[in-house]
Amino acid sequence: MSVPTLRRATPRPAPESGDPGLPPVAIAAISALVVVAAVATLTGSDGPSGLVESRVLRLAEALLGAIVVVGVFQRRLDSSRPGERVAWLAIGCLGAAVFATLAAFAVDPTMGGRLYGPFPTNLLQMALAPLAAGGLLVLARPVRNRVQALRILADGAAIACSTIVLGWYVAVRPLRDAALGSDLTATSAMAYLVLDAVAFALGLLILSRSREDLRRTFALAVVGLALLLFADVVRIVHYLPGPRGSSALSELGVIAALACFALAVSIPRRARAGAREVVEGWPWWLTMPYTFLIPVAGVLVVAARRGDVDEPMVVGAAAIIIVLGFRHVFAVRENEQLNGRLRRSVQELAHRAEHDELTGLLNRSGLIDRLDRLRDESEAGDGQPLALLFIDVDRFKGINDTLGHAVGDAVLHAIGGRLERLVDGTSGLAARFAGDEFVLLFPGIASEPEALRLAQDALDDVERPIALNDGGEVVVTASAGVAISPRLVDGETIVREADLAMFEAKSGGRARVELFEEDLRARSHDRMQIEQEMRRALQTCAGFEVHLQPLALLNEDRLWGAEALIRWRHPEHGMILPGRFLPVAEESGMIIPMGEHILAESCAAAVAVPGLIVSVNLSPRQIHDPLLVATVREQLDLQGLPPGRLCLEVTEDVLVDTRTIAVLEDLQGLGVRVAIDDFGIGASSLRQLRRIPGAVVKIDRSFTERLDGEHGGDDRVLIKALVSIAEQLNLEIVAEGIERQTQLEIVRDLGVTIGQGWHLGVPQRSAAFVTERGGRPLVRRTRR
Repeated sequence: MSVPTLRRATPRPAPESGDPGLPPVAIAAISALVVVAAVATLTGSDGPSGLVESRVLRLAEALLGAIVVVGVFQRRLDSSRPGERVAWLAIGCLGAAVFATLAAFAVDPTMGGRLYGPFPTNLLQMALAPLAAGGLLVLARPVRNRVQALRILADGAAIACSTIVLGWYVAVRPLRDAALGSDLTATSAMAYLVLDAVAFALGLLILSRSREDLRRTFALAVVGLALLLFADVVRIVHYLPGPRGSSALSELGVIAALACFALAVSIPRRARAGAREVVEGWPWWLTMPYTFLIPVAGVLVVAARRGDVDEPMVVGAAAIIIVLGFRHVFAVRENEQLNGRLRRSVQELAHRAEHDELTGLLNRSGLIDRLDRLRDESEAGDGQPLALLFIDVDRFKGINDTLGHAVGDAVLHAIGGRLERLVDGTSGLAARFAGDEFVLLFPGIASEPEALRLAQDALDDVERPIALNDGGEVVVTASAGVAISPRLVDGETIVREADLAMFEAKSGGRARVELFEEDLRARSHDRMQIEQEMRRALQTCAGFEVHLQPLALLNEDRLWGAEALIRWRHPEHGMILPGRFLPVAEESGMIIPMGEHILAESCAAAVAVPGLIVSVNLSPRQIHDPLLVATVREQLDLQGLPPGRLCLEVTEDVLVDTRTIAVLEDLQGLGVRVAIDDFGIGASSLRQLRRIPGAVVKIDRSFTERLDGEHGGDDRVLIKALVSIAEQLNLEIVAEGIERQTQLEIVRDLGVTIGQGWHLGVPQRSAAFVTERGGRPLVRRTRR
């Protein structure tokens, strides 16, 4: 055990109240009574009883006793625990009896005082020390078990026996040998000494177990018990044969003890601090029984040399040995229990360190540890093939956002249980890697078909409906990546490979399984490089260009508007197509600042060309940006564009989300137009069109590309139907992908009024587009 003391801050509840310290009235009253009593003691003289017979002294002692009684009953009123209130009541009643005795001495000082007087008064005064010790016992922290209680009891008995042996040899035996008769009997002196010693021993032990908020109270009470023991020993010695000095020292000890008791019950509980100091160091309280043996050993040696060892000393020494023997047995048993608890705690902490609290599966740390063991076995020649499945729940954030985190946790818990049952009966294991990501590990599997089958089984289990506490059900899908290693070299590597395959599955449409192949690593590296370079480019918007493609009124053969398209002119790789960098921007969140840049330049271009309506695409991540509406409003004001000349395009897939509909309604509330891009190929229904009045519907190019071919009849019917619905709902229709004159003529004949495509106009840089249309110079304003 480390001898130096270490202090570590541990969390505690918030402070309950302030720490006002001692009440000024109590301090003044106690101080005044102590001064009065001390003056009366030092100026008075001993009477026939051998005590200072002063009415003022006894009255001051009685008033100190009254403060103790009042403080005890006040503590009872402040206590909230029933058992504690009963104990305070019993202590208060006994304290009142002691106060009555002190009051009787105040009425008639010749009756005597402590250790001298009628039997009833002696009996009540003997209770003073146990009374204080009882109060400490009531407030001490409860013991953990019976073994600890027995060990503490043995400690107290050993300290008490040691004190009694010392008191017997120093004071009580000489008093018995003096045969003083009625003045002070050895029996009553021994009773006082035993009660004082036991109470002091208990006080010391209880102080070591005191609660922090009551530590000052306990310390003052223990000091009072020590002073009382000292005063009684001095008083016994005072009665021994020989020249008698003044009993003032004994009287001052009693006064000081009463003052400590009065302060102990008057002092308020210390306010609970925000952090408690846990002291690690030498456990001094465990050494107290042995510390008290040192003076006993000295007394025994002296008595043996003088030849006056008597039976009580031998019995006392034997009692100390027996008590310490039992104490050692109890301590060994207690240590064994503590070691058992420590072992269980270590095991529990080790389990928690490697397992997920929500699902009970291995966590990331536990998974990597198992992979490291498998790697070690592989290096030792005992390795085997390994298949690792990386599973990610699709669109799990939507569950937390719409149904709440409690439902999200229930879903993860259910999925974890299903995956754990999937690996039961095999050598595999399941782990929750992070968030909504799970990993299944199957040692011994090297077959790709078998690994893919297990992955599909896992996805099928995930997709089964999950019952909720409210009686409802939720259905989720997941994507999985599979990596197979014929001989495990590095755990992190195979996890990363399966993660790359899972990402590929998500990119391919979700709810799919992908097997890791080496080209995925190259694509992942390319994706990372694009992200880093795009992040640097976005800091200055250098290299990103906004191109505008015309939208024409087909019946009037004139410009209606333009769609903004982003291009990236890389300093080394030239023009990078949007399909290569936009998915990375969407995934990384960089689409938000990029989208604001596109919106600002598009609005500026529309301002430069009178009457031009500019269309800007919004990605799903932008739609869910809480600052989207504020950003649009700010750019309209900043560039000076009327809201009706801005059209924001979303794909029809996002219309199934109620939150998206709410955002679009807010945007329309600004006066901005809303367009549904690529209509006809997504997951929305015609019913959603009623929720966006006045929207622009852009028919996907897949409907126009075959219009002038042999099999274009079905597409013409569909377009005609959409035109009819749009007319009924007062919607505008745009045909995308018009690449040939024949396509233009067909869509015009079908009633489409607006068209877009390379046949009508190619995308141009925004500045060139504005110049060609005879507009004013393009000026994009920025925030100051």
